[in-house]
Amino acid sequence: MKQKLHQKQVEQQVNKGKGVEEVLLVIDLENNRISYVSEIVEELLGVKAEKVLTPPNLFLSELIHPADKQKYLDHLEILYKEPNTEKEIVVRIKSREDSWMKFCFRDRQYLWSPNNETKALLSRIKYVHPDLNSQKTASTICKEVEQLNAPSYHYQYLVDSIDEAYCIIELIFNKKGEPVDYLFLETNSAFEYHVNLKNVEGKTIRELIPQHDSHWFEVYGEIALTGKSRRFQEQAKELDDVWYDCYAFRIGGEKSRQIAVLFKNVTERKLAEENLINTKKELEEKAQQRQLELEQNARLLEAVFDTTNLAIAVYKPIYDQDGKIADFEFLRVNKVLQELYLKDDRHLPGKTYLETTTHGVKLGIFDHFKEVMSTGVVMDKEIYYGKDGYNNWFRITARKQGELLITSIEDVTQRKRQTQRMEEAVKFNKQLVQTSPDTIFIINLDKYIVRYINQDMLPNVGMTKERIEGMSLPDVLAYLHPRDREKLVDFHKKILKSGDDEIHDAEFRVKTSGSNWEWFNARGKIFSRKEADWVEEYVLLVRNITEQKNTQLALINAEKLSIQGEVARTFAHELRNPLASIRMATDVIKHKLERSQQEEMNNYLDILSRSTNVLNDLVSNLLNASNYTALKLEKTDLALCVEHSLEQAADRIYLTGINVIKNYDDGPYYILADKEKLKIALLNIIVNASEATTPQEGVIELKIEKHKTDFLLSIKDNGHGLEQDQIDRLFDAFYTNKSTGTGIGLTSVKNILKEHDAQIAVKSAPKQGTTFEILFHNLEIE
Repeated sequence: MKQKLHQKQVEQQVNKGKGVEEVLLVIDLENNRISYVSEIVEELLGVKAEKVLTPPNLFLSELIHPADKQKYLDHLEILYKEPNTEKEIVVRIKSREDSWMKFCFRDRQYLWSPNNETKALLSRIKYVHPDLNSQKTASTICKEVEQLNAPSYHYQYLVDSIDEAYCIIELIFNKKGEPVDYLFLETNSAFEYHVNLKNVEGKTIRELIPQHDSHWFEVYGEIALTGKSRRFQEQAKELDDVWYDCYAFRIGGEKSRQIAVLFKNVTERKLAEENLINTKKELEEKAQQRQLELEQNARLLEAVFDTTNLAIAVYKPIYDQDGKIADFEFLRVNKVLQELYLKDDRHLPGKTYLETTTHGVKLGIFDHFKEVMSTGVVMDKEIYYGKDGYNNWFRITARKQGELLITSIEDVTQRKRQTQRMEEAVKFNKQLVQTSPDTIFIINLDKYIVRYINQDMLPNVGMTKERIEGMSLPDVLAYLHPRDREKLVDFHKKILKSGDDEIHDAEFRVKTSGSNWEWFNARGKIFSRKEADWVEEYVLLVRNITEQKNTQLALINAEKLSIQGEVARTFAHELRNPLASIRMATDVIKHKLERSQQEEMNNYLDILSRSTNVLNDLVSNLLNASNYTALKLEKTDLALCVEHSLEQAADRIYLTGINVIKNYDDGPYYILADKEKLKIALLNIIVNASEATTPQEGVIELKIEKHKTDFLLSIKDNGHGLEQDQIDRLFDAFYTNKSTGTGIGLTSVKNILKEHDAQIAVKSAPKQGTTFEILFHNLEIE
């Protein structure tokens, strides 16, 4: 009886056209638990929402008909795997009288959750009238239920005809009872016009706009819980900052969480109101600011008038009967003018210009004042006044202000004299710059350019004033020797870090033609600053010092050659006789040996003979070296020079059993060199390396590689190595660590390499061998 009573009540509501509110479920698909159910469930099933939400899962265990339970679980499994699918199912659910009533479930995945941590299902459940054919598909049954519960034609026509947007929404709450989302159940045709959202029915606002403003949920949640309607205006920031005028009210009974909302877009009106308020506020602020400025200007004018160094007067013109200006009456003067005009105590206001001075008429000042009043053109002139030893310059200004004339007089004598002295100084400096033997550069660091150059520097290579002025610093560096560019960059940095009175020097080379380079000296100093630690410009004085360099080099070479010549002649004289004896003894031994012995010893006798010839040639070269000859620099392949030096050392390498490793290809590695002198230097290094190694265990490794703008030649041995103090003195004349050495070989090496503009460095440590590293300029790089 109870079952039929409850079912009849539900059917009566449907028949009266009221429909039956749907139950809204949110199900956690990870464990099939209900996380939200609308409170209307109590009216339909007689079960309170809290009990449905309380574990264990009452919905699955007790409310769903046992025969439908597996079908429903399979239904959930499909929706878990297919997020974009909406499915319907008809399930029997136990009512308050323990009867079974059919309900249509329209389900889809709920695509929003506060933490996005689990998958959820949004389920809309509606009662299925018994008269509906239960043999039809769930989809067909659900559509018929929708039609049964659909609003009447007149209702829908009325809703669609209004201009305001209309929607019915159902609030979704979390376990704390806080509104977190709402589902769109129904909208009218004006909805899309007022809101930039389409096809919203059946979707939640969080699914459409995840970051929707929280205050909307608070307002709608309060209306759904209390049933109190409310009119309000709110801004939707996530909907392009649109303002809406809304009227919202709850529909259904006390347990219902559905509300209807009538609203319209009032953004233009709201902005107009705000603009009007802002404009009014701005006008009021401007008026207050203007009043304040006028008061400040008045006080400032008063202070300036009384405290300025200028002599200020305010005149009123006096007209004759023809309407022409006849004189000016003093209305007001400041203290400076009173003292400048008159040394006595006479009071100027009330007196006229002509009765107080005659000089103003003679100097034409009076006529200028009349012209200002008639034309309105401002007067600003400097006038010289000289009389009775009083030689001063005055700047006089006059301007018309309504019917008054305001004038000022300033003594500019000191400024005029300073300007004159400055002009004379500028003229003197200009003449000095034009006649200076140095090339003067001003480097601007805002634009990193040569802002000024006083004359051509090297016109034959294009370094003219016209071309260099305005050139960027990187382009100027291109003229310099590659090995000097880094030095000039360091020079630039030193100037930037220096004080205003510090001067820095640097020397560099500029290419003139072919392989010719000229030497220049640059002296640099800060020219101007923007701030204490911000250099704006610095000045360079650049002078050609090629002749000075050549003279210094000639003097040094002359001194070296004087010493070397004496040493060379001594060594040559002492070496000639032993070499002759060795040669003769070799020939005698060769002839006295039997033929079988000659074949066995012939190789060693040939080595003795060749070595004697090499030493004899070295003695000759030593004697020649004492008579200095200039280098003959030619385009030379460094690899070939190394090969020739190895050939000369071949016998020594053979006798000591040294293994030679070559780590370079055929090249070419073009450099500028005097072949013969360079071979002597390389031979000396190779011989030193062979003498430093243990016989039959020695290894000499030669490597050539590109290094920036140079070729790096390294000659490495596995010999006994050197201490640091030995490295420091290695190239000193007459220094040697050999019992039979003379100490001139490596000195000669350094001199030859210096003439080739080559840099040599030594790396060594005891028992770890020695490496000579030599940098030769790459001839292919300009």
